[in-house]
This record gives sequence, C-alpha cells and structure tokens, in this order.
Amino acid sequence: MEKQIKQVAGYVRVSTMEQAESGYSIDEQVEKLTAYCKARDWNLTKVYKDPGFSGSNINRPGMEKLVSDAKSGYFDTVLVYKLDRLSRSQKDTLYLIEDIFNKYNVAFVSLSENFDTSTAFGKAMIGILSVFAQLEREQIRERMTMGKVGRAKSGKAMNWSNTPFGYTYRNDQMFVDEFQGSIVKRIYSDYLNGVSITKIRDHLNEEGHLGKDINWSYRTVRGVLDNETYTGITKYRGQTFPGTHQALISSEIYEQTQAELKRRQITAAEMSNNPRPFRAKFMLSGLLRCGYCTASFSVLKSHTKHGPHRYYKCNSRFSKKAFTLRQYGFCPSCNHDMKELEEYILSEIHKLQLSPGLIVPSNRNSDVGPLKDELKKIESQQAKLIDLYLDSHDLPLERLNERRDKLAEQHTAITAKLNNMAKPDVEPAEAQQLLSKSDDIFSLEYDQQKTLVKQLIKQITVYNNKLDIQWSFDI
Repeated sequence: MEKQIKQVAGYVRVSTMEQAESGYSIDEQVEKLTAYCKARDWNLTKVYKDPGFSGSNINRPGMEKLVSDAKSGYFDTVLVYKLDRLSRSQKDTLYLIEDIFNKYNVAFVSLSENFDTSTAFGKAMIGILSVFAQLEREQIRERMTMGKVGRAKSGKAMNWSNTPFGYTYRNDQMFVDEFQGSIVKRIYSDYLNGVSITKIRDHLNEEGHLGKDINWSYRTVRGVLDNETYTGITKYRGQTFPGTHQALISSEIYEQTQAELKRRQITAAEMSNNPRPFRAKFMLSGLLRCGYCTASFSVLKSHTKHGPHRYYKCNSRFSKKAFTLRQYGFCPSCNHDMKELEEYILSEIHKLQLSPGLIVPSNRNSDVGPLKDELKKIESQQAKLIDLYLDSHDLPLERLNERRDKLAEQHTAITAKLNNMAKPDVEPAEAQQLLSKSDDIFSLEYDQQKTLVKQLIKQITVYNNKLDIQWSFDI
C-alpha cells in the first residue's frame, strides 16, 4: 500500500543562465510542481529554492533548510521536478534519501522520472537513476576537458572571457592592440630598468592611461608582469602550448622579469623580517586571525588511518611568542579542517560571482580619532592585566580570564570598525573585474584560487562557530 501523502515540500534549484533558458528556471519548476500537486490532490506547503547553486554538492541554503525541516517533521514528502535538481552527485543523492528522508519517514518523489520512494519499485530505482546522473555528469566534464585540451594544443586562447590587456579578441583569435601593446612593452622595460611597480602604476595613472577601463593598481601592473601569454604561448591546466597570437615580449625578457620579481621579493622580505609571501603554500596563509587571542594561524599535518590530514590551528596554542595569556588561560580556539575552511571561503566568493551587484561604491567615514584612542586604552588595559595578576595573587583566575575575554572582544570589535572606515584596498570596479576572470572559482586550479582569495580578502577572523570576512572592498 502506498503511503498516504498529505504535506508536500517542493524543492527547486538552478545553477546557470543556460539551464534557465533550457527549461529549468526556478519559476518553471515551481509551476510544474504546483500543477502536479494539484492534479494529485496533494498539499504543497512550501517550496525551498536554491537559485544560482550548483548540484555538485548539498551546501546550499535552501537544501540546508529543507533538511532541517524534514528532521522536524514539517512535511511527509519531498517533490522535485527532476532527480538532478536534488543533486548531481550519487553519494549526496543516496545520503539525502537514505540518511535523511527515509530516517525521518519522508518520501521522495521525482516528477519527471515518475517514481517515489514510498514504493518498493521507487526505492530500487532511485539508486540506479542516481548512478546514471553521476555518470552523465562525469561524461560531460570529460568531453569539456578534452575539448579545452584540444583548443589549447591548437594554440587558441584559453582566456577568451578575459582577454589580457594589450590584445583584442574577435573571430576566435587574439590580436594585438597597438596602443595597449606599447604600454605592456613599456611596463616590462621600466621594471627591468629598476622602476618599482608602484611607480609604474603612478606614472600610468598620471598620464591618463586606463587599464581595462579602470585606473591601474599595484595588482593590475603585477598581473601584466606575471602573464606569460605575452610571450606568444597559451596555457591550460599547467601545460604550455605555442599560441596563434603575436607575442608582445620575448621569452628571455619574461624570464628576466620573473627573476627580478623574485629577487625584489626576497630583498623586501629580508628587510622587513617577514616570511616571504610568495612561498605561502596554502590558500588562507596570512589571512586568518584568531577571534579570541588575535594570533595568526598555521597549517599542521597529522596522520590518521585514512591518510594525512591538514588543519588550520591558532598559533597561540603552541607558540609562546604570540600574544595570549597562555600561562593563565588557554586560548579556546579549536582546530579547523583545512579543506572545509577553504571551500567555505571559495563558496562566499562564488556568491559574489553570481551576484556582483553586492559590491558597492566606497562611502566610508574618515573620522577615526576617537576609535583609535579607545583602542589604545584597551591595549593598555590588556598589557596591565598580567602585571595585575602577578602583583595580586588574591585575584581569582576566573575573573582574570573573564576580563581578558571581554577586552579581547572589545579590541576585535573596534579593530573591525577601524578597518571598515579605512579606504578599501580594492576599488569596486577592480573587484568586479577580478571576480569576472572565471565564471566559477571552483573550476580554477588551486594556485589560481589562492591568488584570487588573497586579492579579494584582507583578513578572516576565526571563531569556533563562525567566520568574519573582511573584504578588500566594500560590500
């Protein structure tokens, strides 16, 4: 006997504009689910929506709310237009059905495939269909990869969506823009003649030369110096192929420039006694700060029965040099799985790629004097806190820890305000240009993701149950 269905929750998802144009738009899915429920005399209580989210994983706000409500018993059936709207991953599909829906007595119905898990046949078919959905996705990915490799081998440009400064793109080819090309050559020449990147930037802006329709910045000048495309080659997935476009500089000049960039970085690092930033192996190195003791984070590796495991860990938990009252109170920060933390940051950037309108023009208050004075008072109180404990052995450790935590929270809050009032490192137009370099940051290589993260994010304050991201631009 089939399960008597009364309360139905609809779920709809679309990831790209192409899917919407192919009949998978949110509104069209809702319309089909509504009509289906009406025909079956089912009560469609709510529709959970995830517009602009990929089906490759289940880390989506609408899906998370659906799972939460399923556990709370708000409905007895989940209805989708098509199986891949739930997930394109076999593992995730079976997890949702077996570990969530079945466990909490919720049936799953897919309209297009015409089955539901309240029947024996439906339970058998769901596993089979999810396998084919996964297979189809992998085949599409394989065909796309083969097509891109073939394009790269033929020498065609792989960055047609973001043509490098100095070139124009038409008829599936890159052509030299004579004026912009002369600026590219000048940038390389000036740098090898000892001019700093900052000076090159200032000179170009003073002369009124625009870079890709916006003023030049340190990052855009550095991007020109780093771009091997100017030597006449094209790259894909770490492989280099001869390009069909005209070179603007020779390979020798490019190699000399890379050597000079590295030499200047080493010199600057040694003068400032700081770790060399270009050697940072991990995406969030140098960006993370503990929300409890303000210390930085490092990556540690442990070995488990499943193999090596990396995680980010607050430095004050094993370094005596970091600022913390470690002798009298242990920093409560926990370890954070490296992969999970990095994927969360990438997902936040991906949301901005999908909604670039969230980036707003800078409009900040420059009156920071009172806040700076208040910050100095807090820092003075923090410095005196240890002395207070040493001079007064009657002071309970619990009170000391409470006072320490309160001062740390105040310090973090005021610092955040000051950072928000400062001029942004990246202007809105530049931020949008950086985000447009790829339609999906998850499709980039790790090093490319790392570069983009460090350009877009100034600092990440880490707590045990939340993250505060300080962007390099206004949002």
